[in-house]
Amino acid sequence: MITGLDRTFYSRSDLVRNLSRKAVLFAVMASLLMPTLALAADRGPVITAGGESVSEQEMIGLIMDQSGVDRMMAPFVLSQLSVEDRENFAKQVSVALLLSEAARGKGLQLDPSVAAKLKWNAVNILAQAFVSSASSKWDLGRPALEAWFSRHKDEYNMPEAVHVRHILVGSEEEATDVLLEVFARGADFGAVAAKRSIDPGSANSGGDLGWVSRGQTVPGFDELAFSLEPGRIGGPVETKYGWHVIQVLEKRHARATTLDEVLPRVREDIQKHYLDLEVERLEASLGLEIDHEILSTLGGFPAFKKDQ
Repeated sequence: MITGLDRTFYSRSDLVRNLSRKAVLFAVMASLLMPTLALAADRGPVITAGGESVSEQEMIGLIMDQSGVDRMMAPFVLSQLSVEDRENFAKQVSVALLLSEAARGKGLQLDPSVAAKLKWNAVNILAQAFVSSASSKWDLGRPALEAWFSRHKDEYNMPEAVHVRHILVGSEEEATDVLLEVFARGADFGAVAAKRSIDPGSANSGGDLGWVSRGQTVPGFDELAFSLEPGRIGGPVETKYGWHVIQVLEKRHARATTLDEVLPRVREDIQKHYLDLEVERLEASLGLEIDHEILSTLGGFPAFKKDQ
């Protein structure tokens, strides 16, 4: 039985082009009234190609995967597909099966590069399935989120930050000239940044770096940025990247946050905590070994240390 197909063989737009807005709204309403709607029993293979087959339920599953709609909506999605839609989809699935069977006939699944892809596709699918199964038991209710937030409140404080833009150049002389251009000649800071800054990540946006928290940037830049008041320009200051002229646009003081302000982050953090516990349990029960010596010299190429 097949477990999946390359999505290049068929597209969602082809599959659901006849699914109207009205039908979707009807399906949503109906799903609230009919949560246990059942599909007909499987009547056997819909497609057989060589030694592979696709059962009726598999075919429905493929259609639902491509439509992006929950499986309980299958009756409504299927009712919107014409005979031609279904035949076209089946043809695309058939082509994938035939090509797959031909590859197996040639033993291509034994090719090292193909075998590695098959292995890691299976690993990722099974890992996702395990997480999906395990996470159904995780407590993500409001009381659990409130308790987590209360225990880790300091981690969610809003740090002191500045909204800053800069002009990066290669020498102190250039930086001094930039200051003269902005101050003495009254040039627009953003325009000068776009014209003269060598920072490819910010030059096109007028040197804008967005909000930067204290300690997030290199020391010299950080100290100058947080010493300036909004609207002020400072520099030049040298860092390992070059010479900077800095303008602070806004300043934000550190403050505590409420749960609702950081709810998505709290939910993500507690999910990560639950997953870490699952991984620790699996490591203890299944065992895990990592050869750090081999890892540090993969293929004969020594890894560098980030602090060097």
